[in-house]
Amino acid sequence: MVEVLQDFGPGLPEHVRTALTMGVYDGVHLGHQSVIEATKARASALDAATAVITFEPHPALVLRPENAPRLLTTLEQRLELLDATGIDYVYLVDFTADRSSTTATEFIGQVVVDRLHAVSVSIGEDFHFGRGRGGNLETVREQGEIHGFEVIGLDLLRDNPDATEPVSSTAIRRLLAGGDVAKA
Repeated sequence: MVEVLQDFGPGLPEHVRTALTMGVYDGVHLGHQSVIEATKARASALDAATAVITFEPHPALVLRPENAPRLLTTLEQRLELLDATGIDYVYLVDFTADRSSTTATEFIGQVVVDRLHAVSVSIGEDFHFGRGRGGNLETVREQGEIHGFEVIGLDLLRDNPDATEPVSSTAIRRLLAGGDVAKA
């Protein structure tokens, strides 16, 4: 069973090292599963535990509620789906207006380094986080050099070679809104 760690709560014991990934993980779709599998592979190679950092509520519900997407899963469902992937820890970021003011580098220091003791971070090429969405793959790489963790940038998954867009929660929402449940 996956262990859920609460934001600003105690982190992992100092001797526990993690290979982790971060994102909203709404739906835990095939693209998310691909990132998690890559994270698990690095964890195995580095003899580390696995962790997923996720945000609750969805950041858009706090920052722009009038334009927030309809969610694919509840928090309970998301945690069940993440548990089914076989990861060790979920770090649940309590996304509030105050938390939204945390810069990407502050977040990496507070969570990735201090609480989760990351040795490896795997993220999708389009991931943005931190105040004003100022953090991205390059930010994480820079912080990895400073704090001594490796960073693996992952291409977005396409469900077939001819796909016009990658697998994403946004694409799934659009397909569901259009009634194409089978493709979603």
